[in-house]
Amino acid sequence: MKNNHPAIQEKTKVGFFRIIKDLWPNFMLYISYAFTISALFINLVILVNIMWPGEALELHASELGLLGGSASYAMAFSGILFGILADKFSRVKLMAISELIFGMGLLINGFVPQGQGLLTFGLFFVLNLIRGFSAGGFTPLINSYSYDSTEEQERSQFFGILQALFQLFQIVGMFLSAILFQNYLWRQFYWGTGAATILFGIIIIIRANEPKRGSKSKELKAILTDENIKYEYKLNWSTIKATILKPTNIIALLEGIFTSILIAVPDFLLIAYLQSDHGISALATSIIMIGFGLPGGVLGSLVFAKLSDKLGTRNLRNRLYIIVGSAVFIYLMFLTYFFIPLPYLSVTEGLNIGIVFSFPIVWLAGILIFFGRGVLGLWNINQPPILQAINLPEAQGTITSTNQFLETIGHGSGTILAGALLVVFGGNYQITASITMGLGIIGGLMWLLAAIWVQKDANRISEILKQRGMELNQNNKK
Repeated sequence: MKNNHPAIQEKTKVGFFRIIKDLWPNFMLYISYAFTISALFINLVILVNIMWPGEALELHASELGLLGGSASYAMAFSGILFGILADKFSRVKLMAISELIFGMGLLINGFVPQGQGLLTFGLFFVLNLIRGFSAGGFTPLINSYSYDSTEEQERSQFFGILQALFQLFQIVGMFLSAILFQNYLWRQFYWGTGAATILFGIIIIIRANEPKRGSKSKELKAILTDENIKYEYKLNWSTIKATILKPTNIIALLEGIFTSILIAVPDFLLIAYLQSDHGISALATSIIMIGFGLPGGVLGSLVFAKLSDKLGTRNLRNRLYIIVGSAVFIYLMFLTYFFIPLPYLSVTEGLNIGIVFSFPIVWLAGILIFFGRGVLGLWNINQPPILQAINLPEAQGTITSTNQFLETIGHGSGTILAGALLVVFGGNYQITASITMGLGIIGGLMWLLAAIWVQKDANRISEILKQRGMELNQNNKK
């Protein structure tokens, strides 16, 4: 017997495969970004040889920090542009444009001349800026699109799947790029990923559907099922003052500067620490990341996503407490990593996988990476649903891009600061990690302050949407 109760019907629609089916353009964007994001960091030593043959990594740590950090700045500024556009125009078209630009930046990178010092560095730098500019649109577009495509009780599951796939493809891309770069087939890496990304952009523009704005808000869902009724409210100074300039949003914006340092620094320092300071090859490093980081990242994202939705639905404050707990845990795990006595290997020993893994302390380092990666995604899983709950449908792109602007400034600054401190302290990773990650933990703790106002800010949005639902219903009857 078929049950037509709406609550039961709604419940059956929630799940992994429906999320994949309805939000596949978002996954395409994030997968292409994840697959290429670590190609520079995992191949730091080889990259120096590509640009400045025969010169040591220590001599160019600041340039490499600038290479990664400057792309974050481009991402920060472009995110503001894409965020404003996302609240006014088709998210699908904007996704396709940003993906195509990203793919072109990858494809052209494969034609950069090798071994020309500053010329090679300069071309890598410019193309990395182009990719940073296009990637700046990914997060605000995904946040705006997902807000109108997912139910409130499944948003952490969406971001959990997104984060799990991100970590999966990040580490697979890390491994593949390490193999190709180590054999000086780096051009093929850029050509292949560039062509695939351009194809993704073409598929998105041809096949993706634009979700109806505001259609998944519980206060508007019933009225917006009518195809003749559209949510056409626009962000203005009055709604900005009434919603965006409220305590939780302001804290979320400020904490992003610090928290992103906590998240960015381990990727840069951890890999450089293994390769430059201890002689472990890029291939061996990628195996460590695959063997320990990949299971931790994927399992952590999927397991904690459902738990986050369950606790977050019960009380929005729970999402804040989860973020704080994860920040403290990440800080302790990765800081410990830089103080364990890893072996110092020769170039030949570092290339030998058997020798690398014969040291028990390397396995301990892997376990720390496993647990660190396991909770690393909790911030990305819980922060977007918080921002979605305390902002109007027409502000989703704007608030996300503003938040991303400050986060990427923090991310880029953290990478540049880490590179500069390595030079200042003569390659001392312990001091560098302590200073940079010490700054990062400030952001995680700021969420405790937000717990005072978050529910009040969410209730304010709910009341506005209820009023607008009545307005739309009355206007439709006229």
